[in-house]
Order: sequence, then C-alpha cells, then structure tokens
Amino acid sequence: MKILFKKPIVSTNEKEKEFLLALTKVPAYLNVEEMGGHFLLALDNSLGIETIQQLFVLFEDWGIDKSPLESFNQLVNQYQ
Repeated sequence: MKILFKKPIVSTNEKEKEFLLALTKVPAYLNVEEMGGHFLLALDNSLGIETIQQLFVLFEDWGIDKSPLESFNQLVNQYQ
C-alpha cells in the first residue's frame, strides 16, 4: 500500500531527518520517496491498527493533513 501526503513544514534539514526517522519506526514501513512537495510512503501488507494509529499520531504531531489517512478512520474507530 502507498500513501501520498504533503511534506511537513520544517525549519531545518535535521527536522526533516527526524521526521523521516519517525516514519521508519512505523511497523509496516517499507520505504519513503520524495516527490516534490510530497512524500510517497510504502507500507507492507502487515498493515495493522498499530501502524494506522502511529501514522495518525505522526501526522498530528507534524501538522500534516490527515486526509490521505481518512480511508483508515473506520478501522481505527473499530478498535477504540
């Protein structure tokens, strides 16, 4: 599965590296590609509730529009 989302607005390259490191800690993470002002996140098929919850938290913490994650809302709500 792949998710395209806007890059977070960061003040330094170090902050961007910090964000990318946080992405690598998401359980189903495969890789991420930069595409202009966006990132394309690749996740493996072991995508589960922990992965989805971590993505929602990351997007919230970094001020990223969560609309690319909206298809996961129903699944997250089942487990809350």
